[in-house]
Amino acid sequence: MAALTAEQVKELSKHFFSIVTSINKFREAHWDDMSKSQHQKLSKLQRSIYNYSDDLLALASVLKLKEVERELMEMNKVTDQVNEALQRAQDIESVISIAAKVVMLGGAVVSQSPLAIVASLADLSQTVAPSA
Repeated sequence: MAALTAEQVKELSKHFFSIVTSINKFREAHWDDMSKSQHQKLSKLQRSIYNYSDDLLALASVLKLKEVERELMEMNKVTDQVNEALQRAQDIESVISIAAKVVMLGGAVVSQSPLAIVASLADLSQTVAPSA
């Protein structure tokens, strides 16, 4: 199985929490029908599922941070390339083009749009990549 993304793990956490809610509704509806032992077993299982839901949510946060780290490393690389390109620049139009693309990247980051960030980074990187 491929590694799950932060969003997939977060969604799984929601499903586990939903199961906890369903078990709770069942317990309430069948309270008088269950023995003390059954109550204890179901309660223990419900707590375990809840704990996994909480653990999955924590894992989603860790995975999200790792995803952000990769994006941040790429942004650092591209912004270094931008500075180098600006130092080499000979005409105002190329500086304007680079600056406009940096503004686009900034907007993507502020809006927290992963797709826009990736697209802006790729566009900016292509613009400032050193000629071979």
